Amino acid sequence: MKLFNWTDILSLLNTGSEEEFFSQGVGISVGSFDGLHKGHRVLLNALTEGCKKNGLKPGVITFSRPLPSIKHSSDYKGDVSTLSQRIKLFESLGIEFAIIVDFDDSFASMMGADFLNILHNICNMELLAEGIDFRCGFKGATDTQAIKYWAEQNNVECIFVDPVYYREGTDEEERVSSSYIRQMIQKGFFATVEELLERPYELDIEDFSKASVQILPPDGIYRTQSESGEQYRLEIKNGKLVQLPDCKYVRFL
Repeated sequence: MKLFNWTDILSLLNTGSEEEFFSQGVGISVGSFDGLHKGHRVLLNALTEGCKKNGLKPGVITFSRPLPSIKHSSDYKGDVSTLSQRIKLFESLGIEFAIIVDFDDSFASMMGADFLNILHNICNMELLAEGIDFRCGFKGATDTQAIKYWAEQNNVECIFVDPVYYREGTDEEERVSSSYIRQMIQKGFFATVEELLERPYELDIEDFSKASVQILPPDGIYRTQSESGEQYRLEIKNGKLVQLPDCKYVRFL
């Protein structure tokens, strides 16, 4: 899987250079993709299928930290997945490249059309796949209607995917989202989390050794399993891991 930083893309823009990797054309989806849950998987499947049909390379633009951690930092409880976890999951789903953005004032102030033009002209984007409520550009001013208009003018195919909903033993449906999954982790509802992520919830232990920002369940002792299958009793006290196990990651059982 090929990785780029947004600064790499801006460098190509400023120098007028071309990146051979993008020469055959690409399809792109933009998002935080925190957790990479059921809804994300539906979206990325639509992206990869659309790219396969059109002979394009599927890729994502994602952020070094999920956007809610920046925009709502005062009440943000933590990430569902680390960047390294997300990259591994992208690759497993057939994504061929990722462009990593450090969300700063310069990126936040960019107009939506300018952002889309960079993707089209520098990355050779021929297909864009997003959720139906996707917005981009300064203060999210560029909505799906504006994106559709831009796409028609630039001969770019758009795929907009409906939300995915989850029903948890009641008649009420909950939209699958990273924020809902965070709530379930905070309650220790790991069976629900596993169903929504389509994998067990996993802590990146290597990242925790570098002051990880992953969300933790309530204080208590939990059964977990490492990548080698070894089981650990993981204790969380005062919102922190009491001791880091000697492994790369643990999954909650």
